[in-house]
Amino acid sequence: MPVRPLHQRHRRQWGWFALAWLLLGVLLGAQLWRERQEVQERERQHLSQQAGILHDNLARQLNAINHALASLTAYVQQGNGGHERLQNRLQAFSEAMVGVRTLSVLDARGRVTASSRAELVGEDVSQRPYFTAARAATAPDTLVVSPPFRSTLGVWVIVLARVVPGPDGALGGLVVATLDPEAFTTLLASVRYAPDMVAGLTHGDGLRFAMASSPSGPTGPREIDLDRPGSPLRRHLDSGQGASLLTGPVMPAGAPHLLALRTIAPPQLNMDKPLVTGVGRDWGAILAPWRARAWALGAAYLLTGLALAAALGFMQRRWRELALHERKLARQDAQMQERWAAVLQATHQGIWEWDLASEHCYYAPTWKSMLGYDEQDIGDQARDWLERIHPDDGARVQAELQRHLSGQAPWYESMYRMRRKDGGYQWVQDRGRVTARDAQGRPLRLIGTKIDVTERRALRERLDRLVGNVPGMIYQYQLEADGRSHFPYASAGVQDIYGFTAEQLRADAAPVFGRIHPADLPRVSESIRQSAQSLQTWRDEYRVMLPGRGERWLSGQASPQRLDDGAVLWHGYLHDITEAKRQALQLQETERVLQQLMNDMPIGLCMVDAEHRIYFRNRRFLQDFGHAEASAPTLREWSLQAYPDPAYRQQVGRTWKEAVAQAAHNGGQIPERDYRITTRDGALRAVAIGGLVFGGHFLATFVDQTEQLAQSERLRALAYMDGLTGIANRRHFDQQLQAEWRRCRRSGKPLSLVLLDIDYFKQFNDLYGHQRGDECLRTVAVTLRGQLGRSHDLVARYGGEEFVCLLPECDLAGATMKAQALRQAVQALGIAHAGSAVASVVTISLGVACQIPDGTSSPEALLARADAQLYCSKRQGRNQVGDSPELLT
Repeated sequence: MPVRPLHQRHRRQWGWFALAWLLLGVLLGAQLWRERQEVQERERQHLSQQAGILHDNLARQLNAINHALASLTAYVQQGNGGHERLQNRLQAFSEAMVGVRTLSVLDARGRVTASSRAELVGEDVSQRPYFTAARAATAPDTLVVSPPFRSTLGVWVIVLARVVPGPDGALGGLVVATLDPEAFTTLLASVRYAPDMVAGLTHGDGLRFAMASSPSGPTGPREIDLDRPGSPLRRHLDSGQGASLLTGPVMPAGAPHLLALRTIAPPQLNMDKPLVTGVGRDWGAILAPWRARAWALGAAYLLTGLALAAALGFMQRRWRELALHERKLARQDAQMQERWAAVLQATHQGIWEWDLASEHCYYAPTWKSMLGYDEQDIGDQARDWLERIHPDDGARVQAELQRHLSGQAPWYESMYRMRRKDGGYQWVQDRGRVTARDAQGRPLRLIGTKIDVTERRALRERLDRLVGNVPGMIYQYQLEADGRSHFPYASAGVQDIYGFTAEQLRADAAPVFGRIHPADLPRVSESIRQSAQSLQTWRDEYRVMLPGRGERWLSGQASPQRLDDGAVLWHGYLHDITEAKRQALQLQETERVLQQLMNDMPIGLCMVDAEHRIYFRNRRFLQDFGHAEASAPTLREWSLQAYPDPAYRQQVGRTWKEAVAQAAHNGGQIPERDYRITTRDGALRAVAIGGLVFGGHFLATFVDQTEQLAQSERLRALAYMDGLTGIANRRHFDQQLQAEWRRCRRSGKPLSLVLLDIDYFKQFNDLYGHQRGDECLRTVAVTLRGQLGRSHDLVARYGGEEFVCLLPECDLAGATMKAQALRQAVQALGIAHAGSAVASVVTISLGVACQIPDGTSSPEALLARADAQLYCSKRQGRNQVGDSPELLT
C-alpha cells in the first residue's frame, strides 16, 4: 500500500473516530439529561401522591373530629345529660379519637365547664384567639381553627372549636378539641419513604404545627413563621390552588427542597382558617444517585476513549510499519529473483592461458563471445587483453596481477571493466594462478577464467542500497560446533541495532551478547540453543543496553540451517520495537486501570459477548449474587440459577430481549427495569437491571434495591399496622372501609361493621397498671383476629381499648352472630378484672350495623350507627351486643 494513501486513510480514521466519539458523548449527555428529567418527574409524582394521601387522611381525621364536635355540640345544647355524664362522654370521645388530646366545653364567658382532663375545669380561656374568633363567627356551623400556641399544660397545640348557640341564638359556649401534635407527627411520618424526606402540617397563618423528618433533617423552633414573602407557603396560598408543586427551602435559609403542598379546607367543614400540609425532599438527595451514575459513566466514557484512541494509534503505527516492510520486502524479493536469474543464465566462463616468455595468450571462444567479439577479432597477444581494460581500472588490475606474479598473493583475482565490440564496457570477474615457474621462481605460465559479472555487480549494488535503507538489521549468524559464533554477514543497520559495525562482528559475535539486558540474556541464549537443536524458526523479543541511547527493545526472527561441518547458520532480521513496546505497555496499563475502576464500582457489572459468554464480572456482582464463571460461564447458566422459576425465567427473557432490541433506537442504552434475582446462597434480591449495547456485546448494570424495598415495606407496616397489638390501625381500617363500601355498592352486597369496647378498661389500667393493660389489649386483639375466618374480613384497633371489625358481604344476622361469638371468645379468655362492674373477668360491649351501600348514605353514617349501637350496649349494662331496633336502620 502506498505510504501517502495510507496516511490519508489514517487521517480519515481519526476523523471518523473523533466524530463517532463526539456523537457518543452527545448521546450519553442527552441520555443523562433525560434520566435527570425522569428522576425529577418521578419524584414530583411520588411527592404529589404522598401529599394527596396525607391530605385525604388529614381531611378524614378533621371530618371525624368535626363530626364528634357537632355531636357534642348537640348534646350540650340539649342540656339533659348532667355534668358527670357530659364529663364521661368527653372522656370517652377523647380516648376514642386519634389525634385529639383534650375535649372541653366552654361557657359564654370563656370558662372551661367540662373537660376530658379534669385539671382544666375552671380555666379561663376567654383571651385565647380562638375564643375571640368563635365569638365573631357569623355562621353558626363555622369550625374555628386556631393558630398553633402553647397550651396551659405547655403543649404546642391547635384548637378546633364549634359554637354552642344559646336559647336566644347568641353565643352560648364552645365545644373545643385540642389536637395532639405527636399523633399528627406519627401520621406525617407514615408517608415518608426516604431518609431525607420531610412532611409537615402548617396553619394557614404560617405557624408550623407538626413536622416529621430524619434526625439530621431540617428542624428549627416550632413557633417559626413560614409565611414570609417569597416562601413556598406564601406562593402556594397566593396561587389560590388546592395543590402546588414548588421548589424552595423548608426552613428559612435552608437547603432547596422539592415540595408538594395541599390546602386542607373541605367545604363541609366551613373552616375559618385552612391548614396546609406538605411533603418534600432535598434536591441534593434526589439527584445523588443520578450524579453518582453520571460520574461513573463519564469516567468510563473518558477512559474508554483514551484506551480506544491509544489502540487505534498503535494499530495505525503497526499498519504503517507493516506496509513499509512489505513494500521493501517485495522490492528485495524482486531484486533477489533478478540476481538468481542472472546467475542461472551465466552458463559460460571465458578461459584464458598466458605464456609469459613469448607473450602469447590463448583466449577461448566463450571469452571472446562474452564481449561480443568474433573469433578473428582478437589476436593471441597479451596486449589484446590489457588494451581493452577500462583506463580507470588498468593500473589497479596491473597491480593485482603483479602481486600474484611476485608471489605476494596465492591467487590473482580482480574485477574490472572491459571494452566490448560495440564500444561499451562490461564488468568481468578475472581469476588466475601461475602454473609454472623457472628455477629462479620467475613465472612461466598463467591460467585463468573470466566471468561476466555485469548483471551480478548491478544486482549487488542495488541489493546493498536496499539493505542499507531497510530499518533494522538483515544478518547471517553462525554458531559453530565448538560454541564459537560470528556474523558472516550483517547489513549496515547493525550499527543502530547493536552499536557495532559489520566488520567488528564478522569474526566474533561475543560483543553482541554483552549488549543484551542481563535479565533477558539467559532466556535469549536458551531460545537460540533450542532453535539450533530443533531447527525451528527462532523468534524472540528482548532488551539491549546501548551506550548513549539507554534501554531499547528488539524483535527478531531467523530461519536456521545445519551446515556440513555441524555448524548452524541462521538467516534473519532484527528491528527496533521500542516505541511500539512502550505503547503496548501503556495500553496494557490503561486497560488495567479501566478494569480496576470497573471492578471497584459500587454497582454490579458484567459483560457478555455475541455468543452470550460472560467474560467480565466485577467484585460487586460476585458479592451480591455469587454466580462465578465456574458455575455460570454463559448467560443461559446464569439465567437457570438466577431465575429458577421457569415461568418467571421465560418472562424475564422476553422482557430483556425487548429491552436489548429497543436499545438500538435508544443510543445503545438499555433502560433499567426491576427484576427478582436468586443468589447462589438462595436469597432473593430485588435488582434494577439496565446496561449498554456495543456491537454484538452488552454491558449489564445491577443496582441492588433489596434494602430500599425492605425499608419501604417497614414504613408501610408502620403506617398501616398498630404498633401495640400488631393488627391493622385506624388508618388501614379507614382505607379498607372506603374500598369495601365501593365494592359492595357495585355488587349490591351488604357491608357490616362491629364496633366493640373493653368494659371498664380504665379501671383495669388503674388496678393492674398500664403494662398489664397493654398485654390485655394484645390478647384481645389476637382473639378477635382468630375469630374472623374469611380472608377479606378485617379487625383493627379503632382507638384506645376500642376495636372494629369490617365484614364485607355479611348481612345483619350473620354480623350479629359473629359479634356474639367475639363477645364469648373474649370472656372465655378468663382475664381477671376485679374492677369490672359486670363480671370478674374482662368482657366487651359491641355494636353492630349493616347496610347495602347506595348513593344516599356513606361509610361514615354506617360507622356512626355502629357507634350508636355500642353506646346502647353500654347503656343496657355492657358485656352484650347492642340491639336497639330503632338504630338498626
